[in-house]
Amino acid sequence: MKKVLNVLFIFAALVSACGTAPKPKVALMLARGGLGDKAFNDSANEGLQKAAQDLGVEVATFDYAEETVESNVRQAAQDGYSLIIGIGSENSNAITAVAKEFPKTKFAIVDSTAEGENVTSVTFSELEGDFLAGAISALMSENGKVGYLGGADVLVIRRIQFGFELGVKYVNPDAEIVVQYITGTDDFSGFAKPDDANTIATQMYADGVDVIYAAAGGSTLGAIDAAKMAGKPIITTGSDQRYLAPEVVATSRTKNMNAAVFMLIKKLTEDDLPGGTIQLDYTSGGIGLAPLADFVPASVSEAFSIIRADLEAGAIPMEPFTGN
Repeated sequence: MKKVLNVLFIFAALVSACGTAPKPKVALMLARGGLGDKAFNDSANEGLQKAAQDLGVEVATFDYAEETVESNVRQAAQDGYSLIIGIGSENSNAITAVAKEFPKTKFAIVDSTAEGENVTSVTFSELEGDFLAGAISALMSENGKVGYLGGADVLVIRRIQFGFELGVKYVNPDAEIVVQYITGTDDFSGFAKPDDANTIATQMYADGVDVIYAAAGGSTLGAIDAAKMAGKPIITTGSDQRYLAPEVVATSRTKNMNAAVFMLIKKLTEDDLPGGTIQLDYTSGGIGLAPLADFVPASVSEAFSIIRADLEAGAIPMEPFTGN
């Protein structure tokens, strides 16, 4: 009888073990600048860690290096990761290339697009958020001279500039907009050059720019330091960065990378992650605007509230971005 019970116990243990599905493994390929950028990478990692805690998936991050980006994606696929997520345009080509080699593995790219039936691209329509950033910049400017600091001359930064300029001109058609990029065409290194951002922003303020809108990834940290030295306001993008310098960061136009990454992983666990493109925007909560800082004058806040309400009510038509 004892021998029969032992056999039954072993059989039950085997059945239980066989019925336990392995945890999905998710790899996050970071963009240039890595963790600690207080922007896109940190936000994306926040979504990754939330998925690990709430959904029970195993997670790992891979640092970005131009010479190893494709080999890192390939290694993750070979190591059996269920989903490999790349952040930003610099990971797009690698995701496209490796996805072809591993058709049974799920891939995704956030804030860019990649090709493949097993690839999900998450893009953002920043237009309304950048319009609002432009509007608040123009309202805060005392001399009608505002600045735009872009990380690099790439599509997404040109698109952000377009929305920002629409908002500025909506408030003040005669405003002067000073534009400068840290690096040139498709040179993504500009998102990890805070010293260069500091130099450019310092010069902008010295030349009479009242407010700077910075879309420069990790380099924005240098621009914030310049704003602190000049005692002039700055508006940032990515995550809510008011806590970094509450005396000068007026607000942040947020791109909720954390929500996008968590959404992808949740869809994976629900077996509901098809290929194709998912677009997030202001109305869907993918794009947002942090509350205005305490130092923003009440008159500016009141005027801005009216513009924001009109935008959300559809009373302000948005000219589409047609650049490339």
